Amino acid sequence: MLNILTGLPKNKKDDNTVCKNFANSIGYKIILGSSTMKMYCRELNIEPKIKINSATQSPQYFINGIDFANEGVITLNECYKILSGNNSDNISAIEIAKLIIKENEINFVVGTADNGQHLFYKQNNLLPRTEIIKKIVELLKDKEITIEKI
Repeated sequence: MLNILTGLPKNKKDDNTVCKNFANSIGYKIILGSSTMKMYCRELNIEPKIKINSATQSPQYFINGIDFANEGVITLNECYKILSGNNSDNISAIEIAKLIIKENEINFVVGTADNGQHLFYKQNNLLPRTEIIKKIVELLKDKEITIEKI
């Protein structure tokens, strides 16, 4: 089972429950999104380690109990490109695409809170989180997918 948490819950009161449920999920755990990572660490009182590989790659986060953590929307959009058969030099997106291809059961936990970045997304031809997850799932017809919108 591959579990991917990305985005903040619409209702901030749900932060703790979402984080505890995700921490207790079975399988490989991925967190995508800087704000998502900060929420998870805050709610579970975990100190993340941050590694910046280069100016062109997004930072990686190392969080106790999480297998992989990285920036969210850009990585998801690049992952979609890869899954669609296109190339990307985004190392994190390549790694996530490999995991998605390999795993038959995937659980997306998708935050629906507005993160205020819609102008940035539009200017950079990026689809917002909920839209890009929907497009990724459309490519994965042979897999068992669950999407939990929070």
